[in-house]
Amino acid sequence: MTIVPSSRVGPKEVYRNPYMIVRHDVTRKLLIVTRTSAPYPTIDTMRDTFLEMEAAIGYVSRPRTMLLIDARAALPRNDPDFEAEFGRLRKHFLREFQKIATLVQTAVGILQVTRQVRADERPTGAFTDPSEALAYLGVVIEPERIEVRG
Repeated sequence: MTIVPSSRVGPKEVYRNPYMIVRHDVTRKLLIVTRTSAPYPTIDTMRDTFLEMEAAIGYVSRPRTMLLIDARAALPRNDPDFEAEFGRLRKHFLREFQKIATLVQTAVGILQVTRQVRADERPTGAFTDPSEALAYLGVVIEPERIEVRG
């Protein structure tokens, strides 16, 4: 687990590993979770990542914070064991956020998020356009500011 401070105005990185990058914009009450294209080598690695992300955002008031998940770089994976564990971890991680939006690359991605939303019983907007996702969350920020740099 690497915790990286940032002096940039706007979203500040609070967690990074090869699979996820988490940034928090305190002013806008926005948490941005970006999935990289690196595949999880094991289910245990995915579990560890979620535990580390939880620890990194322990200070965040979820009921007062919007969550933007940027899954556009994620590679598809749907083996049953992975899906089951990812579903459990995702549902736990999403708990209590004020509002959630997920960015995906394609219409197929929107269908997958829609299926997950039904399973989670947690309202989540699914979008391919960052501007639409931010509007759904009611957050005013330039869409390019949500992109991961470096």
